[in-house]
Amino acid sequence: MLLVTYVISTLLLLAAAFAVFRIVVRRDYKREGRLKPVAALLELLICILYFAFPYIYNPPGWAAFWSAEVHVGDTMRIFGSVMVVVGAFAAFPTMASLGLPQSFGQRPQSLKQNGLYRVTRNPQVVGGVLMPLGIVMLFPSWYAVGWLALYAVIFHLMVITEEEHLLNLYDDDEYRQYCGRVPRYLAFWRTQTRVTNDG
Repeated sequence: MLLVTYVISTLLLLAAAFAVFRIVVRRDYKREGRLKPVAALLELLICILYFAFPYIYNPPGWAAFWSAEVHVGDTMRIFGSVMVVVGAFAAFPTMASLGLPQSFGQRPQSLKQNGLYRVTRNPQVVGGVLMPLGIVMLFPSWYAVGWLALYAVIFHLMVITEEEHLLNLYDDDEYRQYCGRVPRYLAFWRTQTRVTNDG
């Protein structure tokens, strides 16, 4: 029964994320050039629901995240803990340097290309994925793997919506050159980024 509920909840959250990022947020970016408060609130709600998932679907065999014991010599647990910490230190300070208003759709004054933005166009997303990846290592289960996959899909929807917005916001050549220099996620994960401004 838990598995059925988990799958249904996952599909509902994916549908909600698609509706928020690809319909509501995209519409605000096209019409207003920024997010209205309702769209920003919906984005935040999707993030909260995503991060609440492990606490809702925490199988009895999992220890609570905050009480996990790290055993000396247990390489997987140590590596998982390091991933969570590194992910947090990559994601949150980068978001702070960008600015919370800009992270939630306020029109930025210039295209940010310094710091971690020289390595990846989405350091918050790359840092953020290390946290659920670390959780998978600390508490391996199909629920944890599903949570990691859910992260990839939800935040990719956010990224492609923001890329369309940035293409319209900045000089076409400047943004395309930046996309040519810096990968969407990481260099070893480089795929041809197709940046278009059509609907």
